[in-house]
Amino acid sequence: MNGFKVKAARRGTVLAGRLRAALRDERGATAVFFAMGLLVMAPVTLGLVDVYMITTQRSQLQDALDTATLYAARSDKTTTEDIQVVGDNSLRANLKLSGGQQITYSRFTLDGIKVISTARISPPTIGPRLWVQNDIEANSEVLRNSNNVEVAVVLDTTGSMSDQMTNLRTAAKDLVDLVVKDKQPPEAPYYTKVALVPYAVGVNVGSWADTARGSVKGPIAVDSVTADSSKRKIIVKAVAHGFQTGDRVLFENMGRAKVDGNSMAAEFKVTREDADRFSLSDYSNSKFSGSYNSGGKVYCLKEGCEKFSFTNVSNKLKTFGIGKCVSERIGSEAYTDAAPSAAPVGRLYDDGSGNACESQPIIPLSSNKTMLKGKIDALRDGGSTAGQIGLAWGWYMVSPNWNALWTSDSAPAAYNTPQTLKVVILMTDGAFNSPYCKGVIAKDAGSGSGSSSDHINCNATNGDPFDQADTLCTNMKAKGVIVYTVGFNVGNDSDVKNLMSNCATSPEYVYMPSNGNDLKIAFRAIAQDINSLRISK
Repeated sequence: MNGFKVKAARRGTVLAGRLRAALRDERGATAVFFAMGLLVMAPVTLGLVDVYMITTQRSQLQDALDTATLYAARSDKTTTEDIQVVGDNSLRANLKLSGGQQITYSRFTLDGIKVISTARISPPTIGPRLWVQNDIEANSEVLRNSNNVEVAVVLDTTGSMSDQMTNLRTAAKDLVDLVVKDKQPPEAPYYTKVALVPYAVGVNVGSWADTARGSVKGPIAVDSVTADSSKRKIIVKAVAHGFQTGDRVLFENMGRAKVDGNSMAAEFKVTREDADRFSLSDYSNSKFSGSYNSGGKVYCLKEGCEKFSFTNVSNKLKTFGIGKCVSERIGSEAYTDAAPSAAPVGRLYDDGSGNACESQPIIPLSSNKTMLKGKIDALRDGGSTAGQIGLAWGWYMVSPNWNALWTSDSAPAAYNTPQTLKVVILMTDGAFNSPYCKGVIAKDAGSGSGSSSDHINCNATNGDPFDQADTLCTNMKAKGVIVYTVGFNVGNDSDVKNLMSNCATSPEYVYMPSNGNDLKIAFRAIAQDINSLRISK
């Protein structure tokens, strides 16, 4: 019985061994079959991995391109060339590629206020190429957050600028080229405009003078001059003359008429006789000689007249004429941008030579670069410095309250108009030394304000011109106007430096160039900063 069990066990062991051998043979065949299948399936599998990788990398490329395009759009660059550099650098910094991959194409284009971009990368490779794979491509487009721009450039053209006018002209023209864009509405959604305010002893407002300061009374025709023996007076007939007793008048073109042996083309004090006649107060009929036929005229000599007779600081009478220049506004609206219909600006009287008015008039807001640069080229130096007047007119140029003066194309937008920047750039090379009283440079004007014999015998109505300018800056900034200041070669003049600092919107808006080259650099920097504000504000 036991022997039988032993034999059975041995037979079971042999059988198990044979079964295990058989199993080993089966696993070998399976392995061969699996290996052969793997050779067939691996390329397909790796190709599917390729497809997955391409899809993933296309998404990564799109994300990186969107980021780069947004970065370029938010930059201060204003040309396609500069946008390309910024965008490409950002794309390369943000895009992570696998080994052997590369960016095969990138293009960033500035189209109006849009940045449009395209980028391509070579495809990744894990397995063998079973088909031709094109480069992976992505596209993006970002609308720049832009603004309308209104810039008033207030330029010092006083006599002290004589050696630097070439640099000033170049600097101002560069600014115009950079700020005013070639495309304006309707081709572009936003406008960019520049106004010019050259100033010296005052501001020449050209054809807008009567609207800004009020009209002035000109001469009236002289009908006749007679020696009235019964009244012992020299009687002048001039219909509706408007003179009052004690007024001073000036005659012109009086022919052969003489008073006390001298030409009647001179100044006289008058006595009113009636609405159409007056007499010469200090002369009897016997003092008249010669004859008068026609063609003469007579001027009033008070404030508001075309000519003004005043007492100078030496207590001598002087007579100045009025031109197209204006002085400071006085009264309760002196430091506001109220419309001239509510508060006219000040008149300006001068002798037409020496410390005379700026010859070039203001130019309201315009996008005509050729015209603006032509007007800049025409600027000439001369005269003393009334920067407070130039500054006020810089404000008026961007103030909607002054729209009645301008055509629709030059009219500034209302305050707080969405996506609209209002900017004033104040440039000076020295002290504000020319304040006014009654339209004539005041008795207390500073050094360099012309001959004291041409100063009226009263102090400045509005006081110190630096204080005037400081108040103007404070009030225009309160209306949302951005102010840049340029103090050119002002040395250690603390009054000018303080004004430049106090007037500007912030310290970053203050420029203090010391030479002509720096002046040009400053104006370009301001233009680029305005462009940056235009894009990102």
